Amino acid sequence: MDRPTGKTMDCFVEFFSHGDAQAALKKCLMRGWQLRLGERVVDVHMSSQDELLKELFPRAKNCTWEHGRPKITESTEPYNTGFKSFVTNEELLQLVTWADKPHRFPWFCVERYTIKTRDEIFRSTLSLVNILMNQLNRANEVYTPNISETLLADLLYAALNVPAFSEQQRWTLRKAGSPVGAKVRMSPLAELWPFEVLGRKAGINEDVVQKYAQILRSHPANTSRETPFGVWTAFSNEALGLETLGQIGAHEMEMLLTMLRDVLPESL
Repeated sequence: MDRPTGKTMDCFVEFFSHGDAQAALKKCLMRGWQLRLGERVVDVHMSSQDELLKELFPRAKNCTWEHGRPKITESTEPYNTGFKSFVTNEELLQLVTWADKPHRFPWFCVERYTIKTRDEIFRSTLSLVNILMNQLNRANEVYTPNISETLLADLLYAALNVPAFSEQQRWTLRKAGSPVGAKVRMSPLAELWPFEVLGRKAGINEDVVQKYAQILRSHPANTSRETPFGVWTAFSNEALGLETLGQIGAHEMEMLLTMLRDVLPESL
């Protein structure tokens, strides 16, 4: 429902398969009478992932959806600023409406959103965790219905599974949500992870990650032996003109491979 106008909006119901959706629709229509929600007449029909994504990201200018993927077009209109991002800063304030569905944001389109957008989403998510933690801590003082550790656990699960968040950002969210977050197993290396985009591969052995950390720490450019990965001087992303996650990830991979070649024997 649109709160300012009271107008009933669309509601999407997802199924595991197209066949399940068709069976549910057929069951609704075979009753022979109008479907109602209270006193309101409800119209039920088949939809698609493209229609759902269009509703989830209504302010993505010059963007259409085909088979669940965004298609960006250029505009010749003089006052059309063109595609900027999938979400605006104002929409980030409504992050909670899709916080439990992190896979809905097209994270895989790493050339279509900037690291600034990623960081704004992270800060909004962290704010949600902090607000919920404050509410839980005040539970004995102020009655807050539906505020529970289960809700916090659900929010943390969604946030920690956002693929674009860095290892450090996941560590920060886990720490902010303690003691619930403490139940989530995470490598201690995440706290001092040196990359903003590159992350560890799922299921990789901790000993392998620690070995690569030792190799990076032994690089001649390292200025400190006090951290697991060492500290080395690098140009900022802004100075290099890098904005999107794809650009920064490619640069970090190139830098990582160069450092490994400098340290490892050529025979490897």
